[in-house]
Amino acid sequence: MACFVLVHGAWHGGWCWRDVAKILRKRGHDVFTPTLTGLGERSHLMSPDIDMNTHILDVVNVIEWEELDDVILVGHSYGGNVITGVADRIKDRLRHVVYLDAFIPEDGESPASHMMKVLNPAVTDQEIEANIALRRAAADELGGSHTHYTNLFDIPEDKPEQYDWVKRRITRHPVRAQVSPMKLENGGSDGIPRTYILCTERPERTAFMVLAERFKGATGWTSRELPTGHDAMVTMPEETAALLMEAAGG
Repeated sequence: MACFVLVHGAWHGGWCWRDVAKILRKRGHDVFTPTLTGLGERSHLMSPDIDMNTHILDVVNVIEWEELDDVILVGHSYGGNVITGVADRIKDRLRHVVYLDAFIPEDGESPASHMMKVLNPAVTDQEIEANIALRRAAADELGGSHTHYTNLFDIPEDKPEQYDWVKRRITRHPVRAQVSPMKLENGGSDGIPRTYILCTERPERTAFMVLAERFKGATGWTSRELPTGHDAMVTMPEETAALLMEAAGG
């Protein structure tokens, strides 16, 4: 049986993996769904001091304190930044890394600058700095955090059980974690078998589509798609769990 560590995205918490975790555990797998500092049930710890390093350590420490090895490490959306940093630090603990509609930053990039560069390779440093300054200014009024994403991650309103469940639980996100540069000294997740799962039912072209195209067919990568919106673990838990088990080897 496999060991999964599932890392959520911005504004979410470990709670978003509920249905996927149930399916994996029913199949006999070990599953950990840590919540990053300042989010979800840890939202009372929100602070302007929370940065990317905080979130990377949140996950590294779960793996180290639980003495986990041969881990299938999964990151959704913003969580792709986190798992890339985790892989950079404890590569020997991981069997496979899965990016679920997620970012894959390079050394020196922040989540914010990474997203801008993926969508527009010609973006200038000045434009990136201006965007980050706007993010910081907006967040200052909320104790260093962003308000939640307003379109609820492409979950259709005609599915009220899913839509209302997510709407009740999303929280603010620490801005410093989105604008602090990644320090990747060991190539991030390079050298580990990787899967990219693209969520295809989106109203416009996304950075995730660009990344999926970039790594499709690349050595060491497996490419998969799910015909759903961004929060696949909520809208298609059975199918998401099946792809995660595929990455684990069955």
